[in-house]
Amino acid sequence: MQLAQLDVSPGRTLGTAERTEGRLAFRIAETLFTLSGDRDVRLVLDPGLRPFAVEPEPGGLEIRVGWTEDLMVPSRAPIFHSGGLWSLYQESDGFRFYFSTPRLGRTPYKAAWFDSEFTRGDVVLLRRHFDVNYPVYPLEYPLDELAMIHRLACGEGVEVHAVGLVDEWGRGHVFLGHSGAGKSTTARLWQAESKAHILSDDRIILRVRDDRIWMHGTPWHGDAGIASPDCAPLSRLYLLEHARKTELSPVSRGRATAELLSRSFVPHHSPQGLQFTLRFLERVAEQIPCFIFRFTPDKSAVEAICRAPA
Repeated sequence: MQLAQLDVSPGRTLGTAERTEGRLAFRIAETLFTLSGDRDVRLVLDPGLRPFAVEPEPGGLEIRVGWTEDLMVPSRAPIFHSGGLWSLYQESDGFRFYFSTPRLGRTPYKAAWFDSEFTRGDVVLLRRHFDVNYPVYPLEYPLDELAMIHRLACGEGVEVHAVGLVDEWGRGHVFLGHSGAGKSTTARLWQAESKAHILSDDRIILRVRDDRIWMHGTPWHGDAGIASPDCAPLSRLYLLEHARKTELSPVSRGRATAELLSRSFVPHHSPQGLQFTLRFLERVAEQIPCFIFRFTPDKSAVEAICRAPA
């Protein structure tokens, strides 16, 4: 059995962002990803990454891609197992991810090595599980997001489970929530009831620039399917809760930090990564007002945020 690959069949015309070649790049939240394929590897970006495509240049996270005829998982225990698709092993010079699926048996179909700072990496694909006549996106989800999360934890920022949007007055809002809290509903309400620019309906990256907290859109969207490469300064944070009445309640800095951490994507196997993430979120909670936002799924939810004092 071969893995399904992107629809770039003979005769289909490729646009600029879709072109297949040996070197491609995209940028998410100021972090540059550059993919370089071995001579017989044709690369293509996932369709969701096309708005994030840029021209290759030095820096960021540089990843080499090639084929392999065999892949074996180490006999030692992993430092983390997802319980599903992937497992992570520590090595003397970095980290290695292995990806497998019951459809293809116990042998991994892909492995990825990264140095400890996530500045360079290698991805190898088990040739027999791919049709080499078609281009491949080697960082197929969740590997691209895993690489991003680990890179951020090296001192750059944090990815949170949230909707991010900029209202018509230029204020940046992040609505945080676990699955089912109402993120996609919130995104759709703002689309219908306002002139807001939505950066993502499910994943937002927070970073510091010029001593301010900025929010960045990501390609990893939710049910509303909204993803933008844009960014904006952050003005307020909201913890989403469904309710019969729409209301805002301020949250203390300590609680805000804890709530942010519980809605963040963090490499829990890394003490250094956890320590950085906690310090970063403490700074966010200190600089940005945070509220519990109990809401009903109608225009009152949008009006409550728009009426709130700046």
